[in-house]
Amino acid sequence: MQPGGYVAECALAAARAEGPTAAVADYRAMVQTLMAANRQLGGIGNNLNQLTWHLNRDGAWPHPDTVQRLLDRVEASIAEVDTAVAQITEGR
Repeated sequence: MQPGGYVAECALAAARAEGPTAAVADYRAMVQTLMAANRQLGGIGNNLNQLTWHLNRDGAWPHPDTVQRLLDRVEASIAEVDTAVAQITEGR
């Protein structure tokens, strides 16, 4: 999120709330949580890239169902973060 967007969202959160300081603190906590989740997803992507490199090098692929379950969990996690971002940016 760009600094201007963050400031605008904080200002709107403060204007909508009875307790502006608490609203800004809540918004900041949500943004920090999403940033942490984004970092974790980035780490997962890095780990998947390393895993793929080793699997291609060694040729020892696990059962396809295992790989598919892993990818499904990663995709579900990404979808959850995307939903949370949309809810916050839409002011829900």
